[in-house]
Amino acid sequence: MVSGRSSLTDKYPDLKTLLKEGVRLLIFDLDGTLLDSMSVWHDVDKEFLGRYGYEVTPEYTDVVKRASIEDAARYTQTKYRIPLTWQEIADTWESMVYDFYRSEVSLKNGARKYLDEARRLGFSLGVTTALSRRNAEAALIHNGIKEMFNCIITLEDFGNKIDKSSPDVFLRVTDYISASGNIIKPEKALVFDDVPQAMNGARKGGFLTCAVYDEIGCGGPDGWESFAAGCDFSVYEF
Repeated sequence: MVSGRSSLTDKYPDLKTLLKEGVRLLIFDLDGTLLDSMSVWHDVDKEFLGRYGYEVTPEYTDVVKRASIEDAARYTQTKYRIPLTWQEIADTWESMVYDFYRSEVSLKNGARKYLDEARRLGFSLGVTTALSRRNAEAALIHNGIKEMFNCIITLEDFGNKIDKSSPDVFLRVTDYISASGNIIKPEKALVFDDVPQAMNGARKGGFLTCAVYDEIGCGGPDGWESFAAGCDFSVYEF
């Protein structure tokens, strides 16, 4: 963790300490948490809304960054009266970002080393993401880490009827792991995410929470201290 950028260095989730405390499952978001990718979505939002004469607002970003692509498209269509169906909006976004996830997106600094160490120590690993499964798997394959994860849960798995403010997204991971005979309760699982609303969902489910810094996801430096203070752990940089 980078010292001097946050007063919360004592909240870094040391893996060996977590093991001693009985934590056995780590659940990671992708955009803005493991992947250095939130800027591409911000660029897409700016370009897409700009076509229709609108600018991206903090309120808009707050809504779409935690939603499924379907819900984000429906919200965009309604809010700005875009003359496309929600499916056409979603398809446009998908075509704009797929090549990025397939061939360009990179992991955040230190993330690969952290994942390698977690696997070496015997943690189960899961993904929960608002990305489409197509983009999520493309990004994981591109970075050579797909096989590290026991399961990948997307909002598509719920018919895009909920977002990550719901605990169901995270509970699906513990259900999946527990079905194999390795029973893990939420209080022994740690969720990593860069979006405060997602952390609210994890807390509702009884999970431990770890705030991850992202310039867009948590609202930058202004939002970081309060976001991190409300979580059990915090990572400014892996």
